Amino acid sequence: MSRTAIIATWINEPQRADGWAVIQGNRPFPRPSVWLINPTAAHALLAHRYDNILNNDELARAARFHQQAHQIRYQTTHTVLRLLLAGATQLAPTALHFVGERHNKPSLSPHSGNSVAFNLSYTENKSLIGIANGKPIGVDIEWLNRPLVIDDMLDACFSASEIDYITSQEEGTRRRFFTLWTRKEAILKLTGEGIGEHLPLFEVLDGTGVAKNEIIGGNPPHQIFLYSFPIGSDYLGCYAASEPLEQLPIFQL
Repeated sequence: MSRTAIIATWINEPQRADGWAVIQGNRPFPRPSVWLINPTAAHALLAHRYDNILNNDELARAARFHQQAHQIRYQTTHTVLRLLLAGATQLAPTALHFVGERHNKPSLSPHSGNSVAFNLSYTENKSLIGIANGKPIGVDIEWLNRPLVIDDMLDACFSASEIDYITSQEEGTRRRFFTLWTRKEAILKLTGEGIGEHLPLFEVLDGTGVAKNEIIGGNPPHQIFLYSFPIGSDYLGCYAASEPLEQLPIFQL
């Protein structure tokens, strides 16, 4: 019976660099890397380029958002994604074509340089893009002040040991909750598996755990490496990959 080792750790002091010089100059950038987007700031620089970069489906989807902030977040994130993938594949941003894989997880079509893997995540006033070579990745970002009732989610999402960790003391409960939540989300986004009843059956506490492949779902790799990192005092991110990282550059936009 196949099993997957889940190795979770922290990047406690991530080094962030300005990503605009890379985006605007179409310069090479390291892979893997993650890109932290402030939609308001990015919108001020990219709004005039939306019609020339996004396709009709993307423009239509953006227009369907009821809140302008969500519309802007979608437009900026997908414009940045196309610019990054264009730099990675040496194709024009408009020449990139996407296909839906398991549970409609997007990937580049075989004719668009499918050796480049990517994943993206949204939260309040921020979005995150991960870019890597080859094998699938998953990323997640969460706002620590997101309005949700944590107690209502514990049994449905976490094991007894994870619940003990989250509720071990009153101070820092939300940070511990979102640490494990972003890790589980990043795994699901790596595999393309949806949220379901299997979430409490695999653990993502610091260190190494083992889970059956069929529990994780989505044909997971033999190892999943999880890298949690703080984003200021109000956000947490996680990067999931099937191979260990020497470093994870974070570019800020």
